[in-house]
Amino acid sequence: MNQKNRVALAELSVEQYDTILNHCNSNIFVTDGKGCILYANDAAERALNCSFEQLHRMDIYQLQEEGYTTHSSSADAIRTGKKAFAVYRNNLGEEIATTSIPVMDSDHTIMMVVTRSDEVGTILSQQKELDRYRSLYKQMLSASAPAVAPLIVKDKLMEEIIHRLKRYSDSDVTILLTGESGTGKEVLANYIQQNSQRRNEVFLSINCAAIPNELIESELFGYVKGAFTGASREGKAGIFELADGGTIFLDEVGELSLMAQSKLLRVLESGEFMRVGSTKNQKTNVRVIAATNRDLKAMVKTKEFRADLYYRLCVVPVEIPPLRDRPADIGALAVHFLGLFNRKHRMKRELSPAFLERLQRCLWPGNIRELRNAMGNYVITGEEPALSENHPAEGETLFLQDFPADLTIPLKAVMEQAEAGHIRAVLKACDGDVAKAADHLGIHRSVLYKKINKYHMRQRTTYD
Repeated sequence: MNQKNRVALAELSVEQYDTILNHCNSNIFVTDGKGCILYANDAAERALNCSFEQLHRMDIYQLQEEGYTTHSSSADAIRTGKKAFAVYRNNLGEEIATTSIPVMDSDHTIMMVVTRSDEVGTILSQQKELDRYRSLYKQMLSASAPAVAPLIVKDKLMEEIIHRLKRYSDSDVTILLTGESGTGKEVLANYIQQNSQRRNEVFLSINCAAIPNELIESELFGYVKGAFTGASREGKAGIFELADGGTIFLDEVGELSLMAQSKLLRVLESGEFMRVGSTKNQKTNVRVIAATNRDLKAMVKTKEFRADLYYRLCVVPVEIPPLRDRPADIGALAVHFLGLFNRKHRMKRELSPAFLERLQRCLWPGNIRELRNAMGNYVITGEEPALSENHPAEGETLFLQDFPADLTIPLKAVMEQAEAGHIRAVLKACDGDVAKAADHLGIHRSVLYKKINKYHMRQRTTYD
């Protein structure tokens, strides 16, 4: 205890101390190291059905002999020198749960034993109230969660995948959704949850790529008060605590640091975690759905991703095909987004057969996210967007022009050069606005920042 606290405590009188302890909800009972009773607050007197004048003339062993209690956790603490727990009945037939803590002096001799107790019925009532508030909190989280896009599926390939996901939904098996960015993995994760036995529980989603490595652990597992500079004074619950009983969607799981991967592995294997700064294990019962657009198996080989976590996540892997391989879905999604933006902007744009055909031949590197942006742009401007077509028209043959080739440059390097050039061009067109550029590129802002660093671009320079 520091000096400031000593001064503050010195200002309180004995009567004030007694008032404080009498206003505790619990029974407070104190003995010396031999079991003689030193103090009992009003609640403890009622629980023992005995006045303090009577208590003060007895010790804890006499209390038990004369039938005031059937057991004494204070006696257990004196005997063992350790914290003791017990449940006893008083002479009114009430069950009382007690915790006794021995207080040692500098020679490790017991000076006193402080006991806190409550009627079991009161504890159960408080637990019911706590469960009620937890349920209300989960409902609040669910109500405040952003609306998830409807599942629009017309393509045969995707229909087969949806059928598989529905079969997997009813169990608690961990599912790993893989595929390019923007293919609808979060929508599918929500579909799994809605068809599972946890459908009425909370569904929480976290984008692992959008959170700095130094904060990801506290987001996943929470932290206790004072755990680090800037931490909330009350501490904070993480998503594994908030989603207890429900489902967690870990998007971009391949972006987790190795340290975060080890902590995630522990909670997946044991169902236990610790808040940052805590030494106390907490249990959680959640179903995990993970997603990534990266090749985790290749990352395991390069030591970027833990092999044990990979096999723990990849119990049921499901690869989501890119939009360009789902032509029937392109049309269905285009019609859906057209109606959505027409209603939003009070417009009446239509989708001509020729425009629809062009949409179905498009590459869609940004997948569903890019298609959504294209339809939004069309509704607002009335101009059909420029599209890079993927497939030749019927009856058309592919013509391979004679371009000079440098056989020393691998394909990956060429693709990275093309990617870097395109990013520079988009950033320049957006006057260096990263958020706007990410939106046009159909990727998350955090992903664009990583690519800016990868290609040694600087956010505030001119992108020439």
